Amino acid sequence: MNIRLLAAAILPIAFALPSARAQTNGYLDWVQCLAQAGASNPDLVSARSAVRELEYGVASASSGFLPQLDASAGATKSGSENDGNWTENDRTSADLSLSQDLFTGGGNLARRRRAQAQLAIGNEQYRQTLSDVELRVRLAYVDLLYAQDLVDLTRKIATRRADNVRLIQLRFDGGRENAGSLARSKAQYSEAQYEVREAERGLVYARRNLAAAMGLMEPPAGAQGDLRAAEPEPVDALRKLMQQTPDYTIALTQIEAAKQGMLVTRSARFPSLRFSASAGLGNSDHGPYDGNWSMGLRASMPLFTGNQLKNDVAAAKERIVQTEMDLVDTGNTLMATLQQRWNTYADAVENERVQKELLDAELLRADISGAKYKQGLLTYEDWDIIESNLINLGKTYLQRRRLSEQEQARWRNALGRSEWYATGRGE
Repeated sequence: MNIRLLAAAILPIAFALPSARAQTNGYLDWVQCLAQAGASNPDLVSARSAVRELEYGVASASSGFLPQLDASAGATKSGSENDGNWTENDRTSADLSLSQDLFTGGGNLARRRRAQAQLAIGNEQYRQTLSDVELRVRLAYVDLLYAQDLVDLTRKIATRRADNVRLIQLRFDGGRENAGSLARSKAQYSEAQYEVREAERGLVYARRNLAAAMGLMEPPAGAQGDLRAAEPEPVDALRKLMQQTPDYTIALTQIEAAKQGMLVTRSARFPSLRFSASAGLGNSDHGPYDGNWSMGLRASMPLFTGNQLKNDVAAAKERIVQTEMDLVDTGNTLMATLQQRWNTYADAVENERVQKELLDAELLRADISGAKYKQGLLTYEDWDIIESNLINLGKTYLQRRRLSEQEQARWRNALGRSEWYATGRGE
């Protein structure tokens, strides 16, 4: 909510923090920032490529269910010497062979399921990347809104300090104020001017930081929007929220991938059955072509491998135990992390409300004290304390508004949420 100051008669200055800006060329709202980042952010482009790589891996792992067809052709020229006479031979050939796995001890099926589990993990990692990139862009967007408001606020503070200098100069010239008060007022004005320049430099950085977060080289002219965090919803079902996070889903799917990996290893213990067929043509010295064909079944089974298979299967089973324990640890850690993130978010929003109440009260005090000081009913020291408190509370309230937005974004990120994923625009 915007801050409005009912100006005193001697200090006609608005102390409002602007929240929204008129749409102008180069000013981006949040939807436009998301669109720019979705198209240009290198992390998103790389993450999408990683998912496509895993999709190809599933297709590759499915090849064991299909026949393998090979073709070959060749031509040879050779010569031999016998009793001083050279004999040359020419031969051309062409062959076509087909093979098909009939039984592999479940290895092909396990390989495909493992690849599918790895793809599911990749999709969850991509979902987390969407959330992480959105968090970075959101924090940069919030910082730019804050930087814009801070520039406006510091300029208003500088104007207020300038008005104070003129007021005290008049009272000093009339013999109603001392030189120390005038000197302090001028120093405060110099400090306010410095803070304006500092805020303007911070705004330049905030623009470039948002551009970097979106994956762009040129910074936008500014941001359009408002620092207004939503009230946190109660977390009665924290365990359910935890189980919906990408990290937990990844840890859960890792168990399935480890189980399928164990089945792939164990499949080598069983017999394998393979069908093969081939046909070929060839000729020598440009004579008539001769053909050949064959087909058959081949079964094989390992009888003794020096305990290699036994140890490999045992190691694969231990990997399953490790992934199961990782899931337990991930769940416990996420429960604590989510609770902490929600507490921090709720604290930030509540603190913002408290700071707003304090600022509103100080605005009223400043209005009253300004009138009293002008009439000589309040000392400079008391009036200066109220003025300084008002300015400090204005800065603090703006900082709390930014913090509320930041903590809301971090809470969404802890849940693995993103607007791209929610709307299906992350593809």
